[in-house]
Amino acid sequence: MRLRYWRIGIPDLAEANYPIEKVNHWEIKCMQGEYQHFGVFWYRYGTPYDKEPVHGICFYYNEIPLSVVQALTDFLMSKFGGKVIYRKTRVFLQGSNEFSDPKSIGILAQEISLKFNAPIEITIEFEKVTKEEQDQNTFNLPPNKMLPIVGSD
Repeated sequence: MRLRYWRIGIPDLAEANYPIEKVNHWEIKCMQGEYQHFGVFWYRYGTPYDKEPVHGICFYYNEIPLSVVQALTDFLMSKFGGKVIYRKTRVFLQGSNEFSDPKSIGILAQEISLKFNAPIEITIEFEKVTKEEQDQNTFNLPPNKMLPIVGSD
């Protein structure tokens, strides 16, 4: 089964204990205003770009100044590398370093929050989760922030 933990904070990740091979997707959303925000994310199987997936860290943005988009692009490039590809309001760092462990996601979330002086919230989606792992909360994430996803893995 698939599970999504949403609106979790950095302290939640500090306590997390999950197998990184079960992470399907993560996102760090950064609020810049009522409608202004951006989200840095990663998909295990690549992010759709036309018909082919792009592997690496990506981000989207909504109603934020282009200076912030450039600052975020430069920040992520300096940390993870990759080739920058722009597509409307999405930026792909093709071939950038990828990660899904709780410590790395937490550090990046903290750095983004400090650099852009804004609150963040984190979403992590898992695949191939057993009923026992869910029932026993073996990932050690807040059970009240867990959302089972209907459908196949």
